[in-house]
Amino acid sequence: MRSALVIPSWVPEDIFSSKTASSQINYWQPLGTLYVAAVLQKAGHEVRFFNGAFMPHEEILAEIEQFNPAFIGIYSTTFGWKKAKKTAAAFREMFQQKAFICAGGPYPVAVQEKCLEDGGNFFDAVVYGEGEFASLEIIERLESGKTLEGVQGVIYRDGERIIKNPERPLIDDLDSLPFPARDLLGDSNKYIPPPATYRRKPVAVLMTSRGCNRR
Repeated sequence: MRSALVIPSWVPEDIFSSKTASSQINYWQPLGTLYVAAVLQKAGHEVRFFNGAFMPHEEILAEIEQFNPAFIGIYSTTFGWKKAKKTAAAFREMFQQKAFICAGGPYPVAVQEKCLEDGGNFFDAVVYGEGEFASLEIIERLESGKTLEGVQGVIYRDGERIIKNPERPLIDDLDSLPFPARDLLGDSNKYIPPPATYRRKPVAVLMTSRGCNRR
């Protein structure tokens, strides 16, 4: 299935004050999204990644309209939720019900059903845990014409109802995941971690653990 993974367009001033934004900003490779992309690619799906750190909103819309995906995954942090909704609304207007629109990332993990309650009809589902295999299973269900009933780690719409499926067990063995899909990044030199954390560019990062070490 043709799939688009999107980080909505943003600028440093969305996070930091205008006085300090230029000195605070850094661009980590978005590993969470790239791991999801890698799992989808390994399963044979066509995936493109659109990073709003380097693309204005209108450019993202134009490129996705041309790509014409059947599945769109939108990443959101708390500060980025308004822009995630704006982006989803534009996709809904563009594709109507021809594209399945799903939210994931730190904010959906934190507030879960509230994303669908607050997001109007822009979002069809939310992934509220690790996204790799939840996203893959959503796509597999869509391809086979089945509902999302029982897909672990997913909250979805069924008409007017919002249904929360059981949690998905955590991935214990991160080595079982394919390497993140860095082939989707484009120019890797654009991704600059904080000063003093690297010696030269380009920089590659990996996850060796996940979650809070106190929980």
